[in-house]
Amino acid sequence: MIEAVILDMDGILIDSERHWQLTERAIFAELGIDLTDELLVQTRGLRTEEMVAHWSARFPMDGTDSGALMEDYDRRMVETMKKEVSLMEGARDLIGMFREMGLPVALATCSTEDHIDAVMEKHGLRASFDLLVSAAVDMPGKPHPEVFLRTATLLKVDPTRCLVFEDSFYGVVAGKAARMKVVAMPDHSEFNQERFGAADLKIRSLCDFTIDTFHNLQEK
Repeated sequence: MIEAVILDMDGILIDSERHWQLTERAIFAELGIDLTDELLVQTRGLRTEEMVAHWSARFPMDGTDSGALMEDYDRRMVETMKKEVSLMEGARDLIGMFREMGLPVALATCSTEDHIDAVMEKHGLRASFDLLVSAAVDMPGKPHPEVFLRTATLLKVDPTRCLVFEDSFYGVVAGKAARMKVVAMPDHSEFNQERFGAADLKIRSLCDFTIDTFHNLQEK
């Protein structure tokens, strides 16, 4: 029986993945590093700290202040979220459906609290969530399941009774490691990748998830 719903933020609640990648590319271009679309796939779903560490290990960045680089990256994305990032199609209706069903709805993301605040303020969604959890500080990032396990604990719901919506493969792995049911909504460029078969359900849009879909998942 599903007793709570947990949404990832980037790529599920908001259409932000392109903005993250454009900002990542711009930051490193200023250092003379060209991050192609093929390379950017490698850091999809990682926290800022993990992303910077990933590229620092691959490219020479002598003399670069990693801390300042991360702060600049996050600052730019906060401003972008305030001005440009839209909700994913069907996001409000999906949240409304779960709330009408009496299910608590939580947000669990590797983005910072500043990013979360920017999204909640821009779209007026704070009252729509029972809980907002950031794994950006004091938690290992996905694919580690800690952010989902902690969210379930705070909701006072057994992890096996939680339903997670994720767009990244790391997020799917984290959700399954937490023993939760997982709905994957991969980017269209990754939709046909077999690895997303690890999820309990794969959808192209939040609009595809209906009450009937929910009841079918209950029976799995």
